[in-house]
Amino acid sequence: MPCTVTSLPADKPKIVAYAAMMAIQNFGFFVAYFQIYPSIPKLNWGADEPDDCDDLRFWVGFFALDCFIESFCCIWMAMGGYTDDKCMFTFGWILHLVVALPYCISTVGIPVAMYSEQGEMCREAMGTTGYPLVAAYWTHCGLFMVYVWMMLSITYFSFLKPSFRMEKASAAVQD
Repeated sequence: MPCTVTSLPADKPKIVAYAAMMAIQNFGFFVAYFQIYPSIPKLNWGADEPDDCDDLRFWVGFFALDCFIESFCCIWMAMGGYTDDKCMFTFGWILHLVVALPYCISTVGIPVAMYSEQGEMCREAMGTTGYPLVAAYWTHCGLFMVYVWMMLSITYFSFLKPSFRMEKASAAVQD
């Protein structure tokens, strides 16, 4: 099967739209979590033991930074499909996947830290800022599969559809 990245002209607006939605979603979560991060208190000042909020602080900060980086990676992937550049699409797709793995891990790590005994103490110590953390997480969790759908759609319109179309066209020529 030939591997092509030659999207149809009719599919190019779809690729751009999916890339824009992915970038907006990632950047939005970066801003949301980045604004919550400074509100996570340090509960054990001066103690030699780890702080009770360290896990929650780590996962919120880690996810914020990952979302910032991911907002660029999804555009690089889509740019390769839009411009029919096989190297750019392959690089962007792999890079996006590598940066998306911590996104997936954080989607599990945040609630584990947030709903642990220490996490609940931290959210209580955060006061009213603890509520936006819960809302931001469940919004992020709810949109997770939407994001996966958009990534697969860019893959379909940029790579899978052109590859199978070329195979179908070459089979018709051989008959």
